[in-house]
Parts: sequence; C-alpha cells; structure tokens
Amino acid sequence: MKAAYKPNRNKGIEIREIPVPEISSNEILIKVKAGAVCGSDIHLYNWSDWCENVDAKNPMVIGHEFCGEVVAVGEQVSSIKKGDLIAAETHIPCGECRLCKTGKQHICQDMKIVGVHTDGAFAEYAKIPEVCAWKLPEGTPPEIGAVYEPFGIAVHGVLKDKIAGFSTVIIGAGPIGLFAANVASVSGASQVFVVDLSEYRLNLASKMGDNIVTLNPTQDDVVKIIKEKTGGFGADVVIELSGSVSGTKTGLEVLRKGGRVSLIGLHSQEVPLDLVNNVIYKEATIYGITGREMFDSWYLADSLIQSGKLNIRDILTHEFSLDETEKAILTAKGGKAGKVIIKI
Repeated sequence: MKAAYKPNRNKGIEIREIPVPEISSNEILIKVKAGAVCGSDIHLYNWSDWCENVDAKNPMVIGHEFCGEVVAVGEQVSSIKKGDLIAAETHIPCGECRLCKTGKQHICQDMKIVGVHTDGAFAEYAKIPEVCAWKLPEGTPPEIGAVYEPFGIAVHGVLKDKIAGFSTVIIGAGPIGLFAANVASVSGASQVFVVDLSEYRLNLASKMGDNIVTLNPTQDDVVKIIKEKTGGFGADVVIELSGSVSGTKTGLEVLRKGGRVSLIGLHSQEVPLDLVNNVIYKEATIYGITGREMFDSWYLADSLIQSGKLNIRDILTHEFSLDETEKAILTAKGGKAGKVIIKI
C-alpha cells in the first residue's frame, strides 16, 4: 500500500510502498477514505521536543485523524463488521489499569496514541483495536468523519461544565478553537469571544455563530473589551487553546470570580501565573483537557454533528491527496488554513 512515511528524525515525509498492516484478533483493518492534519503531525514532521517528550515512534507512518471503511476484522471482534464506516478514537487504552477500570480510558496509565506510538493512518490502509472504533452514520462524508476526533476535543473542553447562558472566551482560533467556538455558540453561550493573532483565522471564527466577537491582541485591548461587555465581571468560561504563555495569562485575567477554565493548548514552556489573584482569590475551577472522554465526548459530538446546526464545513479550508501529504502539513503549519484534509 501507499503511505506517508517519516523515515527518521531529520527527514520530512516520503510517500512509500509498504506492506498492508496485519491485524490481531482484537483489531480491525480500515480502508482509509480521508485524514486530517493535526498539530501533532506538524510536531512529528519537524521532530520537535514534543516528540521526544512523548517517546514518539520513528520511523513510522504518520496521521491519526481519519475515517474509513472496515475491510477485515479479527476473530474476537464483535461490535464492528466489514463494510462499517468508522472514525477512530486515537487514544489506545490498555484496558487493565485503574484508570481504564474507573471510566478514564482516555487518560490510561499506559496509553498509546495512533500515529505517535503506532503506525498511523495517512495511508491506504490502517489498523486500530476494536475498542477505538466509532461507527459513523451511513452516508457520513469522509471529510466530516475524519474530523470527529479533533471535534471531540472541543466538545470535551467546552461541555466539561455548564455553558448555556454563560459568556465564553476561546483563546486560540486554530481548528479546535474554531470547533470550540461553534460548539459554545450552538450550545447556548450568551457571548463567545474568540482571541487570536491571525486575521485569517478570526475571519473563520466570525462564521461560527451569530454571537461571536473576534479580538486580536495586537489591535485590541482584550481584557478591557471583555470586561466591558460582561458588565465589568469578566467571562464565565475560558477555553484556552493557544498553548501560549500570553494566551493563558490573558484567559485567567479575563475570567470572572467563580468562573471556570478548560486548559487544552499544549505549552512548550513553563507558564508563570498570578495564582493568588487569578485563581485562588477568584475561586476559579480549572480543568485539564486531553483528548475525548471514551465515549461520552463521542456521543455528544455525534449528536451535535447530526443536528445540522454546526458550521464545520467552513473550517475545512484545504484538501490534498495522499501524494501531497507533505504539502498538506506545510499548509497547516503556515497558519493560513483551517482544517486541512487529505483525501485517500
């Protein structure tokens, strides 16, 4: 089969012919229809410090956001059959640790990630364990199926706690930030402020709901504007997706007393914070968010997508072929893109 291959730490992506994966008794083989580029794919392409920190595999097939048709199942697989269209939960749980046995599979003690610790899905075929397969409704367009996984992160972060009637700030308008703005808007947030440095992405954000206010820190006094528009109190909810020191500080500064924060963006450095004034005295609730809850986030994501109320297609801005995987990654890295799709 043809696959997008990362041959070593110092080289980019090569399109290679490699063997079709062989499945074990609890795995399924998928004919991949579409993939989507994630920030972690950019890390793998550059081989950043993040790759070493998570002990990423190398060499490997990259890619983990995808959907496709099941073409073979292991003898112990019972819930999935050939012909099913599936999206993949990319956190592979061990199923045996305390976290897995107490409803926290998505933060399994021995978790592996598709396309990071195992060969990924920017290829004609991919395999995953049965437990990681999410059956999609018949007729789901492949490009929509491919973004269920990142969309689920936004759902997990935004709907972690109350949102209806609450003023909400989204820090960072990358693809997941755009999804988060859309989820917050359709879920009843009273106001949704989206903060980013990119006018291109802020323009996309403005399409995510009728109650969106976009702010650029290089042009706008973000803290002053948000406090003025929330009666001087500050925002009820902050969703931090920038992974930047300044973004995180701004998010906590605009948070009202008694508000809550979902931290999703991955920081590349330590973040110095005024914990006394912006967390302790505010009695702020802070949630760390990683991946999707298995499978609460998936049910919520599916319900929202099937409702037809979302603007997901406005976020899918570029499409490439498998042969153009490197170009797709560089387009995503350039920042003037929403979600980049790879059709296979």
